[in-house]
Amino acid sequence: MAGAAGFGTRKSPVITERRKARRDRVGIAVSLLSLSQSRVVVMLDVAPDGARTGGSDLPGLGKDILLRIADVELFGRVIRHGNGEAAVKFDHAISAPELEALRGVVAEQTQVTMLHAR
Repeated sequence: MAGAAGFGTRKSPVITERRKARRDRVGIAVSLLSLSQSRVVVMLDVAPDGARTGGSDLPGLGKDILLRIADVELFGRVIRHGNGEAAVKFDHAISAPELEALRGVVAEQTQVTMLHAR
């Protein structure tokens, strides 16, 4: 039996990453502003060139938005939308200091959440 050696073994599919940069999972509340409305959403993850947000009534595909987190303001456009999430491509990549500021906000919000959970 020529093919019997491989029978019953399953090869794992190869997953190709589309993103050029690694995304940091953040899970923090941010202000999302568009021309027609403003709301608080959750920034699920962030990379230097974009972010994924979650929430209800998110702006549609192609809409220009502003994400505000502490002292950081990020302008971008919605490039994917659906299932309670919107992917945003930033107009300009996040600088290293802005990314560090976001990490600081995440750490601070995590500490506050832990204090309130006690």
